[in-house]
Amino acid sequence: MDLLAGIKVLDFTLAAVGPFCSRILADMGAEVIRVEYPREGMNPDGPTGRFTPEGLRADVLFIHCNGGKKSLAVNLKEMRGIELVWDLVKQVDVVVENFTPRVMRNFALDYDNLKARNPRIIMCSLTGFGQEGYDGDVTRPCTDPVAQAMSGLTWITGERNGPPYAIGGGIGDTITSLNGVIAILAALVSRNQTGVGQYIDLAMAEAAMFVDCTAMPYVAANNGKSRIYRNGQANTYTYPMGPFKTKDGYVALQAPGFGPASPWARLCEAMGRQDLVSKPEFLEDNVRAANAPEVIKIIEGWLANFTRDEALEKLAEARISSGPVLSQAEILEHRLFRSRGTFGTIHYPELGDVKVVEPPFKFSDADAYVRGPAPQFGEHNHDVLERYLKLSKSEIEELTRTGVLYESDSARLRNYAKK
Repeated sequence: MDLLAGIKVLDFTLAAVGPFCSRILADMGAEVIRVEYPREGMNPDGPTGRFTPEGLRADVLFIHCNGGKKSLAVNLKEMRGIELVWDLVKQVDVVVENFTPRVMRNFALDYDNLKARNPRIIMCSLTGFGQEGYDGDVTRPCTDPVAQAMSGLTWITGERNGPPYAIGGGIGDTITSLNGVIAILAALVSRNQTGVGQYIDLAMAEAAMFVDCTAMPYVAANNGKSRIYRNGQANTYTYPMGPFKTKDGYVALQAPGFGPASPWARLCEAMGRQDLVSKPEFLEDNVRAANAPEVIKIIEGWLANFTRDEALEKLAEARISSGPVLSQAEILEHRLFRSRGTFGTIHYPELGDVKVVEPPFKFSDADAYVRGPAPQFGEHNHDVLERYLKLSKSEIEELTRTGVLYESDSARLRNYAKK
């Protein structure tokens, strides 16, 4: 069963924040149609085209964020192209976009225009600073490291006396994407009750700040007073917490608390250092964090006797929250992720079988998975326009000939192979 079966999404997105949002909807069974158009310098069939063995490194983000979607390549600078989109809007449920605020307005594809054609439409805009822009400047761009920096996450990441660090993995993008999915699903539930759609305005800087459950809530509740700060390996509110070196790698552990029943006491017992539990300099979290170099020296001195796997066995026996620090290559082969079906395989005609990351939610009676390869540019022009707008093959070919639609050579090859 597909939880979002019958839900249709128009996807006007680029890079990561928008595509990852709509990718999750596709994983749960929504039909997601990427509305793409040729941009200056774009050559889908040239050396920078999609899904060539030489370009796979550059294509990985597109593959990850766009698997299972369809591609409608339409020239939005032609009025006939805009009209095609307006007609599609009447038949879809959701529009997702992540342009700067002026772009959709310039194309007459802003919420007011879409709602006039479909009052049930749900539109989600994911931008860096929201629809009012940064100090009113709606043209100002924002990327992942900027969102992280303005969210405060960068400020609390790094060594105590060193510079702030951005966190890897593009989380400023993907956190915003996840918030977009939550908001879209809530809007769909509301629409089922009211019959009316919603406009969702999401700012990356705000969404990234929202997931901070420690530093920002503390400062807000204490009228600007800060307790949590950049402290490297030593967390400032619970300690010990984080990665520690073993004989052949690293483990992550958390052993906070005070007194003989605490995780800290269990760790001390496992290390044969019960004396530490009552020592004033190790008595509770804040003083252990203040004495972090000594705590690290003690713990890593003990862990140096064991391999990573041996250390994890000792920590598990002591009921200490712990796990291995894994590289991405190790994750690919790790038994936990294999048992959960974390990775799937999708066949790309241009590349062969490609291993992909599946969604992490496992439903009791529903499916969530990558539905197929990411599309070639304009691959589904005929499929979408014939099904939804009842255009004939000859009409679509004429629109392609006159530059309203675009179908790449790679898309034609895929479509020919399907016949």
